[in-house]
This record gives sequence, structure tokens and C-alpha cells, in this order.
Amino acid sequence: MAGKHSNKTNRDMRFRLSFLILVFAVLGFVVVAGKLLYLQVINTNFYQSKAAENQTKDLIITPMRGTIYDRNMTDLAVSATTQEISVSPADIRKKGLASVEVKRDKKGKAIAATDEEKEAACLTYQKRVAKLLAKYLELDYKETLKKIQRDQSYVRIARHVDADVADELVAKLKEESLYTGVSTTEDSKRYYKYGNFASQVLGFTNDDGQGLYGLELQYNDVLKGVAGRVVKATNALGSDMPYDYEKYVPAKDGNGVVTTLDEGVQHYLEKHLEEVLEQTSAKKGVCGIVMDVKTGEILAMSTKPDFDLNNPRVIPEEYTSLLSELNNLSGEEYDKKYSEILLNLWRNKALNDTYEPGSTFKVFTVSTALEEGLVNDNSTFVCGGAKTVKDRTIKCWKSGGHGTQVLKDTLANSCNVAMMDISSLIGTDMFRKYFEAYGFMEKTGIDLPGEATGIFFDSMGEVDLATASFGQNFQVTPLQELSMVSAVANGGKLVTPHVVREIVDSDGNVQQTVDTEVKRQVISKETSNTMNSYLENVVSQGTGQNAYVAGYRVGGKTATSEKQPKSDKSLRIASFIGLAPMDDPQYAVLVMIDEPQTANKGGGAVAAPVVARIFEDILPYLGVEAIYSDEEADRQEITVPTLTGQSVDDAKKALDDLGLSYTVQGDGKKVTDQLPVAGISVQPDNKIVLYCGEKKPKDKVKVPDVSGMSVANARAALTQAGLYMKQNGIASWRTSGASAAVQQSPSAGSEAARGSVVTVAFGNNVTSQE
Repeated sequence: MAGKHSNKTNRDMRFRLSFLILVFAVLGFVVVAGKLLYLQVINTNFYQSKAAENQTKDLIITPMRGTIYDRNMTDLAVSATTQEISVSPADIRKKGLASVEVKRDKKGKAIAATDEEKEAACLTYQKRVAKLLAKYLELDYKETLKKIQRDQSYVRIARHVDADVADELVAKLKEESLYTGVSTTEDSKRYYKYGNFASQVLGFTNDDGQGLYGLELQYNDVLKGVAGRVVKATNALGSDMPYDYEKYVPAKDGNGVVTTLDEGVQHYLEKHLEEVLEQTSAKKGVCGIVMDVKTGEILAMSTKPDFDLNNPRVIPEEYTSLLSELNNLSGEEYDKKYSEILLNLWRNKALNDTYEPGSTFKVFTVSTALEEGLVNDNSTFVCGGAKTVKDRTIKCWKSGGHGTQVLKDTLANSCNVAMMDISSLIGTDMFRKYFEAYGFMEKTGIDLPGEATGIFFDSMGEVDLATASFGQNFQVTPLQELSMVSAVANGGKLVTPHVVREIVDSDGNVQQTVDTEVKRQVISKETSNTMNSYLENVVSQGTGQNAYVAGYRVGGKTATSEKQPKSDKSLRIASFIGLAPMDDPQYAVLVMIDEPQTANKGGGAVAAPVVARIFEDILPYLGVEAIYSDEEADRQEITVPTLTGQSVDDAKKALDDLGLSYTVQGDGKKVTDQLPVAGISVQPDNKIVLYCGEKKPKDKVKVPDVSGMSVANARAALTQAGLYMKQNGIASWRTSGASAAVQQSPSAGSEAARGSVVTVAFGNNVTSQE
């Protein structure tokens, strides 16, 4: 009995043990199955990517960014082919370990290197590679060595390396047997042909080729293209597998952008903005726009001071006043101020900033009243120097008043009192209706980033209406103001400004065309024609006389607006919007000078002459023919012919036929030299010098300061210095006041070759603060 009980007990124990083993086996299987499920199903993407990361080397091929052109297909921003230098730390380490010096015993048998010897050899090899990379790529040696020693299959060392530098580096690495593990991949670098040319409009990119500002940002998706890839399989040591394991996906280059900008017009605009910035020392800079009034195409746009697109994070050395702001600053204060200056340089004042437009807005007030039939040519207004609106007395800029004046003269005189009278006829509801119709309640829609929105009254009272009539106590952008004046001039159509004409592929095939967009008809053609005659009268008879250009019919409007805070009465913005030619307006030019540091801050005195100089350059360039009146005959330019080598009699006859006076120096029979040289254009009252038997002097002369002089005195001073004068600006017969020199180029005190032409602009000393 006892034996049977013992056997049964053993069987039970074996059964329980087997059951427990089975349970644990099942549990173990479940755990393993669950883990496999987690690895292979639930989290498969993560581990697949990790495997791919360890088993492949993925190189990005940067596409060639599209070119930005001006309207005549002149390259403005291009991408040059460069090289990216990268390394495979694993390959370099493997090569370094294998570079250990082989030691042999007395019998010549190789002695296996120790681990310490291998590591020492590897470090020496890595240092040699790092030293060459740092030298040729101008990098920090220690940082480069750290990159080479990383536990990664691929590390980028440098981008945008010029091809010749990369070639020299590769040749040197191969020469010293250090090329293993170093790779070069085609890359591209953005290059701006003209440096600071149209800098705020074009914008720039970051190191990865992404647009940050201007057109580069606005059209980034068009320009950037599609990146390509090279995927290479690697072995357990991180080394490349044979070519069969490589996959190549080519990059797709970006499309090009053809802008509305004209390289020539942009050049002239920037030239004159730089001059007025220097002359006025404007604290907050200057800006200008040239626009086709019929299409809305921007031919030129600039803000000064600006920056070099190829070095956008460097403050240009010529802006000493900006650099002086950094003196005595250090640390965080220095960094903060430096960043503030750069952000201001990058801003496009024409559309990123708002201002009180001042008297250029009077174009809005008069055109609105005309369109609604509230006034006409015969309407008269009386200005006694001020007007009381409710309990507030608001002054005209002319303290004595303008007396009785007809409608066109209210614009010519830029009369604030007349504008207040006209706005009272319009009323707040109608005023707001046209304010919206002219586009001031919305962005213009220009294809550039960062456009600001104007600031207008939530509700208008009588005083608000009165001050708004002459452009005060609300804000708009310069581009909005120019768009309004262009609509008045072009027949009454508000068009959308734009800076891009076409999108083209890399072969120049047009992919997309940007057409003129007419938003709405604001005023009638008849009202537009009347306003154009009024605006021409502003230049011929009124506060805009300094915008006169010989041979062309120019119209426009002056403005001298206040700035916030109003407590500082010295802060002003001088501006002028010009139109030409007034028989059929085609082009509008706005110049705004923010806080000029001159005694006279009026738009007529400071901004109007700049617009005149711009028109004088761009109208002939754009093919608009000058038509001179009898009084302007002395302004026509004559090209000096080649006289050297001719007989004295033949040279004299040639000059007589051209209507040019001359003087002869020497008693030779032939002309041996001449001043000025052939090809120079001079006005008829300049005298040509014929050298007979001798050579003209080759020295340079100091340009005299002719500011404030009359035409006759300025010409005499320049002639005495051996220079010729080209007379620009207002003529004495057009003004009741004295016409004096207000601007000259080259500047006073500079040196110029004897016989050079000095351009002198003459104008009225307009004292209005309209």
C-alpha cells in the first residue's frame, strides 16, 4: 500500500511540474510573440528607418535655384555651381587604423600592432585630414577634427565651396593619400550681380537656399526647384557598398522669375536717392518708386540706406552714421543694436512702412469732389490763412492766406483751407466711400512680402474730415499713395502694382504671365483729364516748380507732412509724386525723404528736384522724346564731334553748323586736341576748345561749389576751373523768384578731369510747408 501511494504522489508532482513548465513556456512564447509583434508590426516604421539609417548613406543634391531677371532679361540674381564637402568618419577611421606602421622582428616577420598603436595611427591620420580641410576651406581646425571623429556615416564639412577651391583641395588630399572618406557633391550658391542693387525688392536666401526677404521669399516655391538624392548602401563598418547598391534621383532646377524692373531705371532711381540721402542727412532714410501708371508695373523701387545682397548681415562701411551707433556698445546691447540696424536696412519703406501722406493726398480730395459734381473749374475758394472747424482753428501753411482762388489754383497753391472747404462739401460718408474705392482700406496686393495696412479713422467727425482733406492724422503706405495718384492720371482705373511679369523655365520658355489687373474704375476719364491739367499746373505755376524738366510736360504734387509724435514740430517727411508726360501720362515717380536735416524741409524744395532729375534721366532712356519750346532752346544737348586731326577751318565749320561756339588755342594748321572729347553732349552755350599745335592739359581740377549761384555765375565758376556745365532744373524765365543752383554732380570739392561736364540743377527756394 505504501508503495502505491508513493508512485501516485510522484506522478502528481511530475504532472504539476510539467504543467508549470508548459505554462512558463506558453508565457515565454507569448512575451516573445508580443515583442515581435511590437517590433515588426506596431513599431515597424521606426525600426525600418533606424535600419535604413545604419545601412544607407543619403546625400541631398541641391537643385539650381531659378534666376531672377529684369524686364529685359538682364540677370539680377543667379545661382552659381559650387561644391559641398562631406566626410565619412567611418571610412576615415578605417583608413587611419590601417595606416599603422608595420613593425617586424629580426627574422622579418610582421609584428601585430597593439590597439594603442592602431588608435594613435588613426588619430594622426584624422588630424592630417582635418588640417588640410581646415586650411583650404578656412575652417576652425579643432571643430573640423571633431566632425571627422563623430560616430556617423556622413558629416557635412562645408557648403558653397567654389569649384576651383574644391579642385585644389581634392588634388592635395589625393597627393598625400588622404582622400579616402572625403566626398564632393555638386551644390549651388546664390549670387547677386550688382551687390546692393534693388536689395529690398530682390531679397536674399539663407545658406540652405530658402528665400528670406523680397522676391526670393515671395516666389520661393517657384525658384527653389526640387532637391535630388543619392542613396548609397553601406556595410557594417559604414563603408560604401559597390555601385550596384546606389540609387540616384536627379534634382529639378527651379523656374526663373522675369521682373518688371528695368535695370537702367533702377540705376537712375538709386543714384538720385543716394545723392539726396547724402545732401539731406535724412535720419530715417529715403525711398522711391517708379511705376507705369497704366499697367501697375514697377520699373524701379528702392530704399536708402540699403545693403549688399551678397553680404546681407554686414552693415556697409559707407553708412558711418549707422556704424557710429554701435560705438561704446558691447555684449547683448551691441548684438541687439546690430540686429535692429540690419532689420531697418532690410525694410522696404515703400510698402512695409506707413506715413501721413500730407498734401499729395489733396489729389484725392479734389478728384472726389470733381467726380461727384460738387466743384468745377469755376468754383472759387477764399483762404484767409486759417479755418475754424467746431472749436478748433486749423491753419493753412501760408499764414497770410492765399486769398480768392479757382479750383486748379487750390492744388497749385496747396491750400489747406480750400481743401477743408471742399471736404465739407464731400461729407464723411462720401469721403470714406472714395477712400475705399481708391484702395486705401486694403493692401495694394503687390507681389512682395510684408505689405503694411493703412490706418484710418474708425469714425470721422468734422475735425477728422477737415484734417484728412490735406492728408493728416491718418496713415497709408507710399505705394498706396502712388497707386491713388496713378489712378487719377491713367483715366480713373485703380490697377494692382506688381513686380513680376513672367515665370520661365530653365530654357526660357514662358510658364506663366502676370497680366495687368484693373480693380475698379474710380473716377471718369473726363475727371482724370481735368485733374491732369491741374497737376501740370502745380509744376508750371505752383509749389512743384522744382520738378520742371526741359523738353517734357511734367505734373505732380508736393507734400510736407508731420510725423508722430506731434509734440516734436521739427519732424517732417518731404515728398513729391510726379507724372510724365502730361499729354498722356505713362510714368509716376514718388520720392519720400524721412526726417531731412535741412533748413527747408518742404517737399517742393527737397523732394521735387529729385523727381525732376529722375525724369530727366529715365524719360529719354525709356524712349520719350523731348520737345523743346523756344524758351528752352538753350537746354537742347549737342554731341561734340571728332575734331582732332581736322584742319582748323573744317573744325570751325563743323562747330558753326552745329551752333556751338568755340575758341582756338595755338597757331597750328590742324586740330591736335579738343575739349571736351568727342561724344560728350553739351548745351549750346558751352564753348568748345580747339588745340592747334599743342595738347590739352591732362591734369585734374577741383570742382568748385556753385550752390546758391545763378546760372551765369555757376557757368563762369566752372568754366574758370576748366569744366563744362550742364544746366538742369527750373529756368529763370519760368519763375518770378530767383533761380539758384541747388544740386551738383560731381559734388563740390571732388576732383574731375579737366574738360569734364558738371551737372547743376537750378530751382526755386520754395518756402512752403504744404
